[in-house]
Amino acid sequence: MRVEVLWDPTVLDWRARLGLSQDRIVEAVNAAAEELGFVEGSIGVRITDDESIHEINARHLAHDYPTDVISFPYSEDESVIEGELVASVETAQQNAVDAGWGTDNELLLYVIHGVLHIGGLDDHDDFDRIEMRAAERAVLTKLGIDAGPAAEGQAVE
Repeated sequence: MRVEVLWDPTVLDWRARLGLSQDRIVEAVNAAAEELGFVEGSIGVRITDDESIHEINARHLAHDYPTDVISFPYSEDESVIEGELVASVETAQQNAVDAGWGTDNELLLYVIHGVLHIGGLDDHDDFDRIEMRAAERAVLTKLGIDAGPAAEGQAVE
């Protein structure tokens, strides 16, 4: 699996503060893809701020507000996962407090959630949300992260 991680210049200080390595993000991407049965593909991860994700959300989804994560699936080949995701570290910081864990884990949850969307999961109705939350918890557990906050409904909405 090819994974490319980009931290926007506006959030480079977060990278050092969180101590969240590129390897850890790549590990989360791979674990989420494997949870869905994918072993081949390419995922781009962009970590940004609320201002940038707000702009992307408005341009691509016509939502005039910042959000946690936006995913862009590219592959129509069901045997390969391909796409990009954009996650806001500022939103992660805000939501981590309510979730009862660190900003690093909240940001990893957004990465996982985005990969699961790219891989075909959705969360627009109750049934799909249950499936998404179960997959998020499974991946968090694989990564050695207490999935309690996700299990309590604090996962990405």
